[in-house]
Amino acid sequence: MRLSAEDLIQLVGCAATAVKEAGVLIAQYDGREVLVQHKAGGESLASQVVTEVDELSQAIILKHLQPTCAAFDLALLTEEQPDDGSRLEKDAFWCIDPLDGTLPFTESIPGYAVSIALVARDGTPLIGVVYDPSTGTQYQAVQGQGVLRNGLSCHHRQRLRL
Repeated sequence: MRLSAEDLIQLVGCAATAVKEAGVLIAQYDGREVLVQHKAGGESLASQVVTEVDELSQAIILKHLQPTCAAFDLALLTEEQPDDGSRLEKDAFWCIDPLDGTLPFTESIPGYAVSIALVARDGTPLIGVVYDPSTGTQYQAVQGQGVLRNGLSCHHRQRLRL
């Protein structure tokens, strides 16, 4: 099933709702002590740290995105669950990091966000949505449609100084 422009608009809406809701939850834990665990794999401490907040954030995101997997025949790849390989069989898959930057989060310093992408099987990004809980800033993009920051169009222009 190929995704239409209308499908992508519907899907970015689901992802935007998911990152915002997960981000609000994460903000509630900002500065609070949380249980830090270590998972297998990864070459750095940053890739091995996981908290209950990662898992709570993921549950919120999956509540919003799992129904789209059935409706649009999408796969799911998330940092906090084993890769089942379905992303190699479907035309597109959600790529989710429910707390991107867990280590800075545990240290109560900026540098963490909720990140969701919809990626075509060939690796082409179709949708990207990122929410920064510490600032309340949300970015979203749909292939071929530009970038929005907090719902407003972002225009990046370089100025040359001579």
